[in-house]
Amino acid sequence: MVDSTMVSDLNQEEVNDICIKALQDQIRSPSYQHTEAVKWNQNVVETVTESLVRLGYPYKYCVCCVIMQAGLGAGLNIASMCFWDKQIDVTFVVRWESKAVIAVCNVFALRLDNLPLQITKSDVEENCDGHVNTNGGS
Repeated sequence: MVDSTMVSDLNQEEVNDICIKALQDQIRSPSYQHTEAVKWNQNVVETVTESLVRLGYPYKYCVCCVIMQAGLGAGLNIASMCFWDKQIDVTFVVRWESKAVIAVCNVFALRLDNLPLQITKSDVEENCDGHVNTNGGS
């Protein structure tokens, strides 16, 4: 079991760097390519997850990524909700753009210790945390 007194140093800058590097390494094309987008997305989430795990923090990670064509005037709305411990679990949102592509990575980091054996209604009310990020696709 992880020492519950240990303080995580996982921070937005660290997660930004990992996500942006993965996106830049994958999406090298000067134009959006629908046939490649599935592969880009899969490689980005795998690379980001593996990079986060290598940091050695006591978390489980869930990484989601949206890749869409830029310049169409379409909007992008992303919402997520988690049941977790707000004191030790965290979420990060990283947006990256090129002239052809808009990408948003959501990273959820869930601490490995302090899991309750029974969940009550008050647990749900105290620990559910929604995150909404709306970005226009211009």
